Amino acid sequence: MPSRWQRPFTVFQTNLQEVDAVMDVEAALDVIEDHGADTWLVNAGGIVAFYPTDLPFQARNPFLADRPSGDLLGDAVTAAERRGVQVIARLDLSKVSAAVAAEHPEWLFGSAAGEPQIYNALYSTCPSGDYYQNRALDILDEILDRYAVGGFFVNWFNFNERDYSEVVHGICHCASCAERFAEFSNGRALPTAHDTADLPLWLRYTAATLEDLGRKYTGHVASRDRDLALVLSKGAPVLYCEGNNAFRHMPGKELWPHATAETVSAHLSARPGAPLVLNAPAHVDSTYRMGAEQPEHLAQHLLQAIARGGNPSTYILGAPGRLPMTSVSLARDVTRFHRERHDLYATLRPAATIALVRPGVGRGGRAAGRAALEEFRGTYQALQEGHLPFDVVGLRDLAAMGTGGRLDRYRLIVLPDVGALGAEASGVVDAFVERGGNLLATGGSGITPEGGVELAASPAARRIGAPLTGEEVWSTYATLDEQPHAGENRFVGSVVPVYGSNARYVWKPGGDKSGSILAQAPWGPPELSYGHTVSGDPAVASIRYGSGVSSMITSTIGRAYREFAKTEIREHLLSVVEPLADVRVGAALPEQVELILGRDEEGYVVHLLNQTGLRRRSFGPHVPVADGRLMLHRATGNESVTSLTTRRRLGARMDGDVLVIDLPVIDLFEVICIRPATVPEEARGGGAS
Repeated sequence: MPSRWQRPFTVFQTNLQEVDAVMDVEAALDVIEDHGADTWLVNAGGIVAFYPTDLPFQARNPFLADRPSGDLLGDAVTAAERRGVQVIARLDLSKVSAAVAAEHPEWLFGSAAGEPQIYNALYSTCPSGDYYQNRALDILDEILDRYAVGGFFVNWFNFNERDYSEVVHGICHCASCAERFAEFSNGRALPTAHDTADLPLWLRYTAATLEDLGRKYTGHVASRDRDLALVLSKGAPVLYCEGNNAFRHMPGKELWPHATAETVSAHLSARPGAPLVLNAPAHVDSTYRMGAEQPEHLAQHLLQAIARGGNPSTYILGAPGRLPMTSVSLARDVTRFHRERHDLYATLRPAATIALVRPGVGRGGRAAGRAALEEFRGTYQALQEGHLPFDVVGLRDLAAMGTGGRLDRYRLIVLPDVGALGAEASGVVDAFVERGGNLLATGGSGITPEGGVELAASPAARRIGAPLTGEEVWSTYATLDEQPHAGENRFVGSVVPVYGSNARYVWKPGGDKSGSILAQAPWGPPELSYGHTVSGDPAVASIRYGSGVSSMITSTIGRAYREFAKTEIREHLLSVVEPLADVRVGAALPEQVELILGRDEEGYVVHLLNQTGLRRRSFGPHVPVADGRLMLHRATGNESVTSLTTRRRLGARMDGDVLVIDLPVIDLFEVICIRPATVPEEARGGGAS
């Protein structure tokens, strides 16, 4: 039988403190069910066991002595089973008590100086050591032998290079890491600092170690004749990620408001059908665990998750009602909506025609990686604000997605300054274009550091010299309009700044060149700030390759939009994207409403997320949006349209071959189903309200 964890589910996590050992499990379940959750994620073991463990390397919660049964986990599982609620047991293997540490120092993190990592009297452990590698299996077995849990979640499934106070302890130098890293790297010694040449190798080692651990735990749990979930951040059948404010990591920075949608989209693009849990904390950050998050912010995390196909999880600290977690009010609306429409979400899949490729982490060093991320985010914002539906595809997943035709559902792949692709990914992209797909590359996408062009589909033959960066591109512009009066220092149409980097190329014969780069001129003093000439370099170059078209913007236009936020820059980019993308569903809506396009077995499913409340570091109260419209291109006129929040049919009219749909007032969110007229009435709307 297929696993129930392959179907949609909704989670409520009570991340308990030791004093919650005496909590009322029936009262907790009342809150959980009222919230709309069918799954309870509750503490079980690791740092502190919330059941009477007999394992010598787990510390029993001392407050269990005040509980009549002496077993919180057992009481929770029994009560949840009566109500049909699944329980996922939460483990945290990242730390052990001082007594366990003294008995097993070989399990611990060790600094380069050989010092353990101690936080709040607990000793950090290392995933390379025997505690993670083998003793964790004993904990799984003890719980499975005693309780009818539905699965496990392992918290902080990572190497402890920094602690809760953001103190960086560096790379682990325990004996297990030294031995395993040497095997992994053909004899290399452990790196001593994050700026060494071997850091990328260390990162690959840690990723591989956690992936292997995930597979080991998965296999161990799967050996039981039970339908069990294993939820991990890496290497498990159910992937876990967290949406939070994380203000400590953002000094002086603005919130990246699309982080959740980006993460979920990239996961499901690469691994369709693999469940993902998006966990959204109800508090501001771990340093302010009683500070309730803004309700709209918490709701946005969950909305972005379900719109992209993830499972929503609301996380509160402690037993329900003990702390003032007022932030869950709107999260409840989202969770209930998802639960009541599990049939809809069971078959929801992405339907965008644009694949936006996310750059790899750490490629080319920290500065280059940050620049590539800004190009990606600027391009992301331009597409989102222009209501051009897209999916995120990780650069490292691009090659694998070439198998089985998984890229062929897209009309356009956008490579936003992702740098060199490598032979395998380049071949996949070339084949995509040759079969009839389109490609848009910006900046140095598909270009080697030496200036070679990796893509056979590219309109460029080779780069001329090194890219121009920083001040070298100041007071340089791009235009798609003819500039017949440039010699008179008079310009017309749209002229947008070139920012970040730009490069010159030798172009292949037979291509098309649009617009031009206006060469750099003095930028000061203002009396002398003129003299721009129309260079021979195009703003956009294109060439036909096989049955598709490959286009290239030589500058980092996404970074320019991210930096200056000029609508003119965004429209410059979108004017290149739109003819290549063959978008089926568009919108006439404010740019603060995000459109995410999916489809189920019956037709299109459009999520509209009201982000008018976006603040510098959070989401605040939103403004209801009226008089919006959706446009379905190449429509027949026989489609029916339903609003799932209002539970009513919507008015629509044909304008040529475009179905124009009048939207209701959009409050926090709206979900619109567009169905062929042949779909039975009872199948529309994806479930009861």
